[in-house]
Amino acid sequence: GTTISVLHTICALGFWYMLASTTSFALMAAVSKKIGTQATSNEKLFWRAVLSSAFALLENSWRGHRIGWPKRPGLMLLRGFCGHIATVAYFEAINVMPLGECAFLGKIHPLAAAAFGRLFLGEELRWSRVIAMVVSMGGVALIAKPSAAGIASGSVYGVALALFAGVLSGGAYCCVRALLQKGESELWVVLAFPLVSAPVGVMDALKHILGEGLETSLLCWILALGVCTQGGQIFLARGLRLLPVAIGTHIMFLGSIISVMLGVLMGDAVPEWNVWAGGAIIFASLQLAEVGQQPREKTT
Repeated sequence: GTTISVLHTICALGFWYMLASTTSFALMAAVSKKIGTQATSNEKLFWRAVLSSAFALLENSWRGHRIGWPKRPGLMLLRGFCGHIATVAYFEAINVMPLGECAFLGKIHPLAAAAFGRLFLGEELRWSRVIAMVVSMGGVALIAKPSAAGIASGSVYGVALALFAGVLSGGAYCCVRALLQKGESELWVVLAFPLVSAPVGVMDALKHILGEGLETSLLCWILALGVCTQGGQIFLARGLRLLPVAIGTHIMFLGSIISVMLGVLMGDAVPEWNVWAGGAIIFASLQLAEVGQQPREKTT
């Protein structure tokens, strides 16, 4: 009836929010790869944090909202640390691996997010989604290949970093979902990451400014990094307000295709057959995960 129609609308809106989020994060990763070693990962995250905070506070002021105290500061800091460490690992992996491969491997985060969501938030985890996540892990294994000699990119270090980033990202997304469930404002959810990244990366940023200085081209790329980050964070918060963390993060697999295309445009080699096959398995798992997940009207 009407209730089911509303649920379908909410799920559809949540899907588009999560798709917009993963697209923004794919662009952010591409910008980070473009910056490369011109700035350290912590410096990139410092400027990202400054710009993200400025954008969030300006939007909040424009809407006329008051800034109250956060309801769950401890959980905010946990979200910030998980997100910061995960992003540093991902940025480092991007520097030694093709962007597309790194993106596929990093998409292990739905498995972690679903497990954390079940353990800490008590969210339902259907068997269809459990099977889908196991299948997606098979896709990840095909991309990485079990033996060191067989890794498509030839970088054991990069693969380990990308997978580590995926697990911590799942934890960070679970924290976002928990904060929203506790009624935390979107502003503080967005600011949780910068509040950790800014103090951690400030020394690297100061060394660069006082040493070589920041070139105009680098400043432009840093601005692009901040804009892409802000879009990803805002749409992530809005998407996870509407969807369980397992469903919301699984949708973000779609960002891998965008990352592959961006990587090729930036000069990466076209992915080998095992990367495409692994990606196809991962996306097939996304469809499998939706079995039995249609919104149902609760009965009383």
